[in-house]
Amino acid sequence: MPSAIPIFRSHLPLLDGIRGLAILLVMIFHMSLLSDRGGADSFARSLISGGWCGVDLFFVLSGFLITGILYDTKTSSTFFKTFYIRRALRIFPLYYAVVILSLIVLPAIATHLPPPAQAKLDRFGKIEGDEWMYWTYLSNFAIAQAGKFRHGILDISWSLAIEEQFYLIWPAIVFFFSRSTLIRICVGAVVFSLAFRCWLLSTGANPVALHVLTPSRLDALAVGAFIALVVRNEGGLDRLAAVAKIVIPVLGLLIVGDATFRYLTHSGREGEEGLFSANLPEVQTVGLTVLALFFGAVLVRAVAASKHEIEEPGAKRSKLVRLFESPLLRSFGKYSYAMYLLHLPLRALVRDSTLISKQLPVIGGTQIPAQIIFTVVCIAITYAAAWLSWNLYEKHWLALKRFFDYK
Repeated sequence: MPSAIPIFRSHLPLLDGIRGLAILLVMIFHMSLLSDRGGADSFARSLISGGWCGVDLFFVLSGFLITGILYDTKTSSTFFKTFYIRRALRIFPLYYAVVILSLIVLPAIATHLPPPAQAKLDRFGKIEGDEWMYWTYLSNFAIAQAGKFRHGILDISWSLAIEEQFYLIWPAIVFFFSRSTLIRICVGAVVFSLAFRCWLLSTGANPVALHVLTPSRLDALAVGAFIALVVRNEGGLDRLAAVAKIVIPVLGLLIVGDATFRYLTHSGREGEEGLFSANLPEVQTVGLTVLALFFGAVLVRAVAASKHEIEEPGAKRSKLVRLFESPLLRSFGKYSYAMYLLHLPLRALVRDSTLISKQLPVIGGTQIPAQIIFTVVCIAITYAAAWLSWNLYEKHWLALKRFFDYK
């Protein structure tokens, strides 16, 4: 029987904050228009360039939450049916609304607009014959096959495709295997994912393909799943928290050290010299596993601190818990799904409807003030759109979950 540890059967507010941090990292990364001008601009550009790792934080958190739900409900008579219906109600309505908007609505609108706008919108109506792969959550394979990102709105779905593919097979694995076997499977998945990336790199595979293929990204999901399984054993969380206390500074220094080395040596892939790029060979191989373990350790420390505060109400609040339970981060976390799907087209809209185009203005010898203004405006507009999406659309689908509780 699954362990029934009360804290993991209730919603932990700080998990919304962790999700909020992840979406902020991704958005700040995508909002960057800084040029490599040297000085403070180049340093800021290099700093922002690491924001892509927000997706890895999403993967770790997803592996943790989904595995926890599956393990706690594996004795339910409606285990599979309830899980898939509840997931569909959360994910499908908004995703397919965006797909319909991009592949059907925008091309129809384009015919009534001036030629320049028409040409731009027409590009969002087709994906070189691979449209069906975006309808079926196979966009990561379409991107890998092409070796590049091709669609300004829908290519963001590569990570959603990985999660959907994970949802297809993981429930059956959790259902049929014991907790100890599942833990071994998680460890094996981390090793396999690392080995798979090393193999792809040795064959000269396109770096984009290596980044978006599902086997390449299993380690982050597996780390989150591993944590969810271990903490459901008595004393498991405390043991992981003790290890995480060592892992965070060690892996943190390793990550910062590599980023510093690349910045100082101005080395890296052509066009990304000096940046903490996802396409660096050390990041493509060991780096993604290191990031997964680092984020997993942060998650463990945060959950352990939250558990301690719940069990001892008078205890001093942890800085980590205060950070992740801050209203701002939790609010971003609540609307993160819509923000993730909408931020790229909204960014393009702001950029193209202003004088910015693709070149930020220089203010006082630097582009940083303009970059800050552009980022804040884009995030504010994205947040507003996500708030509307939640209140006018998403929450009404989520309300249907009440008809599909685990028995």
